[in-house]
Amino acid sequence: MAIDARHLQTVARVRGIGRYTRNLLAAFARRAPRDVEWTLLRLRNFPAADPGLLPAHDDIATSRLRRPELSMLALDPVLLSLELAGKGIDVYHSTQLSLPARRGFPAVVTIHDLAPLIWPAHYLRLPYSRVGHAWQYALARRADAVIAVSDATKQDVVERLGVPADRVTVVPEAVDSEFDPPPADEGRALARARFAVPDRYVLYVGQFDPRKNVRGLLRAFAAVADRDKQLRLVIVGELGKLASHLREALDVERAPRDRVILTGFVDDATLAALYAGAECLLHAALMEGFGLTALESLAAGTPVVGYAGGAVAEVVGDAGLLVPSGDEDALATALGRFLDDESLRAGLRGRARSRAAAFSWDRAADETLAVYRSVGR
Repeated sequence: MAIDARHLQTVARVRGIGRYTRNLLAAFARRAPRDVEWTLLRLRNFPAADPGLLPAHDDIATSRLRRPELSMLALDPVLLSLELAGKGIDVYHSTQLSLPARRGFPAVVTIHDLAPLIWPAHYLRLPYSRVGHAWQYALARRADAVIAVSDATKQDVVERLGVPADRVTVVPEAVDSEFDPPPADEGRALARARFAVPDRYVLYVGQFDPRKNVRGLLRAFAAVADRDKQLRLVIVGELGKLASHLREALDVERAPRDRVILTGFVDDATLAALYAGAECLLHAALMEGFGLTALESLAAGTPVVGYAGGAVAEVVGDAGLLVPSGDEDALATALGRFLDDESLRAGLRGRARSRAAAFSWDRAADETLAVYRSVGR
């Protein structure tokens, strides 16, 4: 069984793809199936992956350019055809659109979302991206099995890629096994000490690309902030090249800038504490392939107020207050109602952790192994 583990070495290691790969491999190590031998693809010209729980494995060393995500997208169909040939592979699992054009073995690909097809002006504006995605989506259509991380993503794969529904298996993700949020009062204390946040704040965690709808997020906060002068909005996310979307939104929207606190990237322990101390996670994204930040918030005992776009409704269930995607007035009203209604907040908090506990990486590993066996030779 060969798995693409290169995302454990790139900038993706702290993002969704890296977390997916790391947690899945750790669960395989815990489950230790006797009939599987593991081989992991790695990048020889990048620092080794952070130590973690991995199954006993062999390696296939690959080399990519300095920005490997770009070269993987555009060059993997050719290079993987050569690098995987003759390696005795029974099944290959691409954890993120990295399939060879030619192969003599079954292939499984995980598709997390199809945002590039929904927002092509943002994701596909450069030639390498258009060509790379077109090629990889064509190869995904030929995969022996597709793993979708949610029912919403499965629907997109069937409708937008034309993959037969019986070739798509839904295997939901879960929170990191090391995710260990403190009590809410400790989370608020950390927010005060580290970021000068008063006791009451709503939280956003994630990137700032168009589907995250940062302008809608700020508008919802502004509508409530007008009548709640103590409330703050804490925004957690790497302030890299996508931060231009955030800065533009802050310039344009009328959200009180002195009450919007940007933390930049934070480590996992700090993130867990910020989740725990928040009144709610404010989630204005228009589409999510899974909704990991929503699940992390629930695991910290913090409800979600947001749009039900993509898979968010599947994740949140009855542990949040969700409104139709794109209805900005409804989102602002829901946030105000949540903050004003103590019994509503208590009820949602009481359901948050049990909802998060319904998702398990061990279960995901078992279901993924079943997909491997269904296509294996």
